[in-house]
Amino acid sequence: MDIKEYSSPKEVLQQVETCLLKNEAENNLPLGLLNRLKKEEDKNVSYEVTKQPFVAVGKKEDGTTGIVLLQTPPYNLVICGDVDYAKEAAKWVYNKNQYIPGVVGAKPLVEEFVNGWKELTNCKSKTFMKQKIYRLDQVNDIPRQKGRLCYATEDDIALVTYWTEKFYEEALEPINKEEAKLFVINKIKQNQIFIWRNENGCPVSMAARSRESKNGVVISLVYTPEEYKKQGYATTCVAALSDWLLQEGYQFCSLYTDLENQTSNNIYMKVGYEPIADSVEYHFKY
Repeated sequence: MDIKEYSSPKEVLQQVETCLLKNEAENNLPLGLLNRLKKEEDKNVSYEVTKQPFVAVGKKEDGTTGIVLLQTPPYNLVICGDVDYAKEAAKWVYNKNQYIPGVVGAKPLVEEFVNGWKELTNCKSKTFMKQKIYRLDQVNDIPRQKGRLCYATEDDIALVTYWTEKFYEEALEPINKEEAKLFVINKIKQNQIFIWRNENGCPVSMAARSRESKNGVVISLVYTPEEYKKQGYATTCVAALSDWLLQEGYQFCSLYTDLENQTSNNIYMKVGYEPIADSVEYHFKY
């Protein structure tokens, strides 16, 4: 397999999009990131040296895509493609002296990459999260709480920042308040965060739209504060946002869940999301 690094995410997207779209929902992470980087490239966005995107493609002998490697430092390496080329990709990345704190992608591919990476670096690996990727094409007809879905606005920055901190604390890794605030301000400016307000106008749950691909869009940042949990607000919020996005013209919505969080998995399946693939994220310690 011939692996090549590219300076243009736009060029890479042109090369691999057709291949990745065959399993579009499953490949929402690399597709979404490449689409975002393409937009930034079109706007001539500049990056700090340490945050320069790393993008590479491995081609098989017949010229088809074998593997795609994508990293936006300081975050983990995203990989997708054929499991047979995982160790070869690990060796190529190692020879490039590319620092990767971890790796995320489809379970069989990632696990084979991790095995190859550990042989090369003698690092230790730790499973950070086992996830399930879900896809929804139509929202189920389910009971919903009264209220309305609306965009989060500048007036909501303090509340949404706090909720975002709690979300990261519970679902991912802790994030400091300043990082959370900058993240929220950016998302609100782009109309990407939504709040479900109950019939009294009180904010009780939130969700966000995230990565977009040709036909689909990802829902993320689903959070309901403790005092409003187990009342159907998360279900209502996700169902309403899924409806909203499908009405915009997307063919499907997708999302990730922590396999260990049975509550969230049950909520999404109730709304109409169906599991399509297993994803896993590993962290490395050198």
